[in-house]
Amino acid sequence: MIKIIKFLVNFLINFIRKDRRFIRINPNQKGPIFFFDKFKKKLFKVFSRDRIDSVTADEIFTKNSYDLCFLKRYSELQKIYNDIIKKKKTPLIIDCGSNIGLSPRYFATCFGKSRVIALEPEIKNYKLMKKNCTGLENIHYLNAAIGSRKGFVDIENKNVDNNSFKTILTNNKKSIRLYTINQILKKNSDCTPFIVKIDIEGFENDMFRENINWIKKTPIIIIELHDWMLPGKAVSKTFLKAHILGSRDFIICGENIFSINNNTR
Repeated sequence: MIKIIKFLVNFLINFIRKDRRFIRINPNQKGPIFFFDKFKKKLFKVFSRDRIDSVTADEIFTKNSYDLCFLKRYSELQKIYNDIIKKKKTPLIIDCGSNIGLSPRYFATCFGKSRVIALEPEIKNYKLMKKNCTGLENIHYLNAAIGSRKGFVDIENKNVDNNSFKTILTNNKKSIRLYTINQILKKNSDCTPFIVKIDIEGFENDMFRENINWIKKTPIIIIELHDWMLPGKAVSKTFLKAHILGSRDFIICGENIFSINNNTR
């Protein structure tokens, strides 16, 4: 009963609020979950395996966890996006830790003229991601991880919830490929960096260790840090050091930090 009440409350909130684009239509935790896109006035569905996937769907679409509208600099950021398009370039969004594809679907929908590179190392999540993003041609998929240098990783903790997989470096060349942001930028040189979103369960400690010149090219970085999950390891230290090297705003909203480049002003 409590779950149904929460569902109805969220339904009404998202129905009434003009800044909420998506309305969840059905409360089931497993199977197809339907959302109504108020802007496009159309339904779409994503697939959930369990409660964790369902919660992820709510975080991204019901609660708008990656929405930029709350930012005082929203109009400025929207102008950056529009200016890239006016220059006949494609805004590039790199989604590091795409899980089951709901965040890349969100970005590809809200920024329809962008190219979204979606990286997910865990193979079952990766396969479901491709299913959940069916029909969105501006998403490119990589069954891979992101780090500070090229290499390979393994999944360190295989018996955990679908949104909690951690990666660990390995010398096994048959394991999961590890890309860098610079590699992705080079392979998409026809695009202009716009957003890098990062949710990689503590591996941000490696990602920001070196080869971080891409940060100054990136207007928006959205990252979830994981000191809460890995106490005593200071996994956010390298990101924090990298962040303060340039002039960037630091805004906390829920689980995410929005790092915004001031040199684009």
